[in-house]
Amino acid sequence: MLALASLTINFGLIDLIDGFTGYVDQARNQVLDVGWGVVFGLVFPIGLLSQLRRPEQRIAGVQQTAVVALALALAAAAGQSGRYFALAGGIAVASAVLLALHPARRTFLTRGRLQPAMLALAAVGAGPALAYAWRMASAQRRDLPPADAVSNGLHHWTVMTTLALLVLLLVLLATAGPAGWRIPALSAAIGAGAWAISCLLAPASAAGSPGHAWAWATCVWAAAVLAVATWPRPERAPRVVSRPVPGS
Repeated sequence: MLALASLTINFGLIDLIDGFTGYVDQARNQVLDVGWGVVFGLVFPIGLLSQLRRPEQRIAGVQQTAVVALALALAAAAGQSGRYFALAGGIAVASAVLLALHPARRTFLTRGRLQPAMLALAAVGAGPALAYAWRMASAQRRDLPPADAVSNGLHHWTVMTTLALLVLLLVLLATAGPAGWRIPALSAAIGAGAWAISCLLAPASAAGSPGHAWAWATCVWAAAVLAVATWPRPERAPRVVSRPVPGS
């Protein structure tokens, strides 16, 4: 139900589609629409829906919903956008309820096997992501146009800050290797890739776009995250303990 609400009444799906097609608002705010759509049409629903099957093996999905709330709160503070705190609080409450009902809730803060490749990719992406987040937060503080890039009364500048922080935080979450760590890794790759493609489809000067060169670089980075997340890991061989045979 939460995923459905995020996709529909919170405009996650329609903004995601409109960001690529421009059908609803005549392609005025493609990049900004995709930013909202990625957060509420992809990342948050994926974290929720990942719990429908074998949740005890996918605590990272619950962690992902908590990371969405954290990124929204940080973006709200950076952009001085108070209404986003209410949205962050609502998602935090939903995440807490999900955790309280989770069969593996005791592992929520348990670290798994470190993923060095993810850590390296997080280090590569940290600088550009933080710079972009600060630029979007500055646009929100200065109340820059376009004035009609709004969903449920919330301007999209702050959600662009959220997206930049969220992608970075998800890769860091995957680095810690919790059960189901591929969920945040894949979400980060898909989210960053979707945003980059929207930038390439829109003019380089479009609101929210850093230009086509950075968009191409993000596509390469997202592909690298995707490759690491999907690369098969060899199973650890069970440890065999030899015991002396009686009478030998």
